[in-house]
Amino acid sequence: MTEKQWLTIYRETVHPLYGYLAKRTGGNKELTEDIVQESYLRALGDWKRKKVPDSPLAWLRRVARNILIDYLRQKRWDNEENLEHYPDSRGPTPEDLIKFLEIFSAISSLGRKKAGILEAFYYDGLSVREIATGMNVSEKAVEGQLRRARRSLKSLLPTSKPNGGKNE
Repeated sequence: MTEKQWLTIYRETVHPLYGYLAKRTGGNKELTEDIVQESYLRALGDWKRKKVPDSPLAWLRRVARNILIDYLRQKRWDNEENLEHYPDSRGPTPEDLIKFLEIFSAISSLGRKKAGILEAFYYDGLSVREIATGMNVSEKAVEGQLRRARRSLKSLLPTSKPNGGKNE
């Protein structure tokens, strides 16, 4: 891979990757930036040994998601030690960030299929119709999968209720 190819891939993927992660970290800028940087470092190392994947953004998203999951498994969140207070009162509070990260961690533990459909609906903001089209299944099938995934998530977070998305 040439430097020019690398820069082209970077320019095409950095903003979508950052947006993907920002939603999943609850807007935690430092964590998002660290994971984006680590994802590109892993890509550089992997793609030098192997060829560049057909979909670099999909590869980077998968790696970034795995890095975030590993981070959440290792990190014990402590309000006073690990989270900064936002000077802008409109930004998320430390408690909001904890909730975002706990929910993401719980979703990640559900398994690929359930996690994927919840992420598509809640984090990516896709409608049931858009998810059904992407999965090549009926809207009823997606609604059933969402219902089962929500039930599983609720069992992991009995006091939290997921909300958001479109066409619920």
